[in-house]
Parts: sequence; C-alpha cells; structure tokens
Amino acid sequence: MSAAEFSLGGLVLLPLLASAAAVLLGGRARGVVGLLTALLICGLCAPVLAQAVAGSVTVLPLGGYEAPLGIRLRADGLSVLFLCLAAAVGTVVSLHAAIMPASTGQRLVSSAGKAHAEQADAGRADSPAVWQSSHPGFWPLWLGCWSGLNAVFVSGDLFNTYVGLELVGLTAVALVALGGRDSWMPALRYLFVAVLGSLLFLVGVGLILAATGTLDMEQAAQQLAETPESHAAAVFALCLMSVGLGLKVALMPMHRWLIPAHAGAPGAVSPLLSALVIKAALFVILRLWLWVMPWGVDPSPAVTALAWMLGGMGALAVILGSVMALRQDRLKPLVAYSTVAQVGYWFLFLPLLLDPEADALEGQPGTTLAEDSVLSGALSGSVALALGHGVAKAGLFLAAGLLKELWGTDEIDSLRGAGRKHPLLIMAMGLCAVGLIGLPVSLGFTGKWHLATSAVAAEHWWIVAVLVLGTLLSAGYLLRAIAPLLLQDAEDPQVEHDAGPQPHEAAAAAESPRRHRLAEVPPFLLGLLTVLTGFLGVGLDALIGVGAPW
Repeated sequence: MSAAEFSLGGLVLLPLLASAAAVLLGGRARGVVGLLTALLICGLCAPVLAQAVAGSVTVLPLGGYEAPLGIRLRADGLSVLFLCLAAAVGTVVSLHAAIMPASTGQRLVSSAGKAHAEQADAGRADSPAVWQSSHPGFWPLWLGCWSGLNAVFVSGDLFNTYVGLELVGLTAVALVALGGRDSWMPALRYLFVAVLGSLLFLVGVGLILAATGTLDMEQAAQQLAETPESHAAAVFALCLMSVGLGLKVALMPMHRWLIPAHAGAPGAVSPLLSALVIKAALFVILRLWLWVMPWGVDPSPAVTALAWMLGGMGALAVILGSVMALRQDRLKPLVAYSTVAQVGYWFLFLPLLLDPEADALEGQPGTTLAEDSVLSGALSGSVALALGHGVAKAGLFLAAGLLKELWGTDEIDSLRGAGRKHPLLIMAMGLCAVGLIGLPVSLGFTGKWHLATSAVAAEHWWIVAVLVLGTLLSAGYLLRAIAPLLLQDAEDPQVEHDAGPQPHEAAAAAESPRRHRLAEVPPFLLGLLTVLTGFLGVGLDALIGVGAPW
C-alpha cells in the first residue's frame, strides 16, 4: 500500500476516531485532540495532492475487493481540491475554536454548582440554570462532520456518497443547535430540509442502481452509455437528485433555511457551514452531471430544461441574494445572504454543458474534451469560484462572529469605529472581500474570468451580464459591511469614540485580552489565503483534468 492509498483511508477514519475520542475527554483535551487531528489531516492530504499533481488518481479498494462487490475510495483532481479546501479551512477554524472556546456554542448549566445538585437531590427545583459559553459537543460534532466531508470527496460509489452526506447533514444540524435557545428553531428547519434532500437523493440512487446494476460511479457511467434504454430512468434520477442537492446547497428559492441557520450558529460554526458543508452538495452535483450522466448522446428535453432551470435559479440567486444582503443592518445575516448570492455563480455553467455550440463532452465514458474547450473553462471557473468562496467566506464569518462576541452585537451601526481597536480583524475582512468581489489576485477573479471567457466564446451573453451585475452588487454590500467599521460616529467625529456597547467589550477584554488579540489571527490567516490562493489559478485546469471523464 502506497502512502497516498494509506492517506486516503486515513482522511475518513482519523477524524471519525478523533470524534469518538473527544466524547470521552475533558474540555481542554478535546481542543488538543481537535488541533492534532487537523494537523494530521493536513499531513495526510500531502501525498494524495502530490500524486494528483503528478497526474495520477489514487484508488483504494477497501478490503481488496473491487467494485461492484467492494467499496472503492477514489481521489482524482477534483477530490483533491476539495480535500485541501476542507483541510485549510478546517485547520484554521479549529485553531480559532481552541483559542476562543466561547465561540463553540452555549449550554445550560447550574448556577449554584454543587449546592444546586444537592438541592435537586432533595427534590427542590427552584434553583435557576444559566447559559454558559463553550459547548463540549462542538469538537465531537465538528470532527464527525469533517469525516463525512472527506468521505463525500473520496467516495467512488453513490451509496457511500449518500452516507457521507447524511453524516455531514446531521452533524451540521447539531452544530447549529449549539448556538442556544434562539438557534433551535433554525436547526429544526435545517433538519427538515436536510432530510428531504437526502430522501430525494436516495431515491435517485435507487433508480440508477436499478438501471445499471451497480453503485460505482465509473461503472454506472459506462453502463448508461452502453444501454440507451436506461436513459429515461437516469434522467428522472438526475432530476430528483439535483433538486435534493439544491436544497442542501441552498440554491434560491430553496434558501430560506440558510439565513437563520448560518446567522444564528455559534461563531466557530458559521464558517464551517458556509465554507465547507454546502460544498459537499456542490461536489456531488458536479460528480452527477459530469462524471455519471451519459452526455455521449443528445440530452433529452427534460435534462436541457433542468440545466436551464438551475442556471436561471443561479442567476436569480446572484442578483436577489446580493440585493437582500444590501438591505441587512446586521453583519452575520449580511454575510449569510452573501452566501446565497455566491451559490448562484456555481450553477451558471450548466446551460453551457448542454449547448451543442460549446464543444461540450463528446462520447461517454472516456469522453474526449479539447484542452481549450468552452466547457473546460466554465467548469474550472465554477470550481475556482467555489474554492475561493470557501476560504474568503470562512474568514469573513470568523471575523463577524468575533466582533459579535467582543461587542455584544452584530448591528453594523453599533460597530462603527471598531476598526480602530481591531485593525487586524478589519484588515482580514478587507482581504476576504477582495476574494468575494472577485478582484484580481484572488480565486474569485480567476473563476469569473474563466466563466466569462467561456460564456463569450459560446455567445451566452446573459452569463456575462450576471457576472458584471453580481460583482457590482457584491462590492456594494461588502462596502456596506466594512466601511462603517472604519468610521467614527458622525455625530461627534472630534471626540475619541468607541462604538458599540463598551461595557460588554471591556468586560470581555479584561477577562483575557491576549486571547482576544490572538483570536484575530485565524481570520487574518484566511484573508491572506484568499489572496495567496489566487496564484493557484494557473494550474487549476490541469489538476481538475486528472481523472476526469474527458
């Protein structure tokens, strides 16, 4: 067994074992286990990434049994990109959670300690309980979620992809609920949406199994290409699975659950939900549309209509999501609506996929796709936008959550002047905004450039219009979020003024000023990554092509 194959299994099992161990450990030990696990996962990603850069796909048949009897783990170029995204963001957010345990949630505890316990034993129930920061369930749930994410990214068959999605969804719902009483209803709504999406996806998996006799993605793609009579079942399955995954990724108008869930989650949870959890559903959508479905034949009208519907919903999300973000007066809901808008960009390439004028895929499996084809550029652009969004949005949510913890509010007007006391934090927000707007030297710019040039080549001018309008609107709502933090109160600009509820901040700073200053480092690291990853756009096309069906 090679190092890459060993790492492939470790990426799924290690965080799962660490999650189980964290349940049995005390508070500080949980944080130590979480950080060690994050560092080990980064180390395990290295040999898999090296093999992908060398042009090879890492395949691990569990137990030595090949598909369809056995289960295969498979890491191609697309898998490696999302694994690295999860490793980078997960490690930085884990560092933030270890520095700021208060950002991991709230729990009800006795206000009288041992005396309260004695009163309870005596039958007295009049002792109050109070909400306390730092939740012991964060680390087991987050590490379990990380295991599910890695399982989705390396799964070679549809059923284990479903299992990974379920693990991600259930742990994400529980993580949202750690935010306290106000987050329980958003978590319950999120649970209903996650279960409905999973059911639709599972029905689609059953239809593909019935049509092909296998759950392995490569074998299913080959069977669908060789048996045209099974295309009707595959098309129906694609429709069901796309709707189910659209619910999970919060594609407008299926986005209503996302705003309260992401905005109400604890400070260390919101970045994980926006940067990583919804990416699992996006990853599976890419797998289905490009790796499983047989585009060697003319697509049916139903598939064409579905692609245009999803592309239209994406355009709607970019524009309306940005407008709703502009209307927010609180920081975390603004960032959450920004996620809705950014999700829309990821679906704009689907109409290009089925456009016969776009030199789309020819023949499946083993399709031939020219290196300079329109589809290749559109896919690279969509993936670059998703990766850039993951890094930048994690940093922005971390900064917003930390401001809320320090100042006791996330109302933008109440945070006026916060930049004077937290310059590193505001700089981090500015760097993240560079990536979300899509300015040069960011993956956001690379993604929009590839998508725009592909749209121009295919004469899909509406995509260019959506990109331009979305960029202007994103600049507007991010300026609305950051600019007040750099300004003094307009009523008395000459007076040294600290905006926001100063007593709350003073009490928090007095508790541990060094810890709060240190907590500004993780958002700043993500801001730097937002800019530095922009230089990786050059080799993105080649890496996505490793193990691709073209």
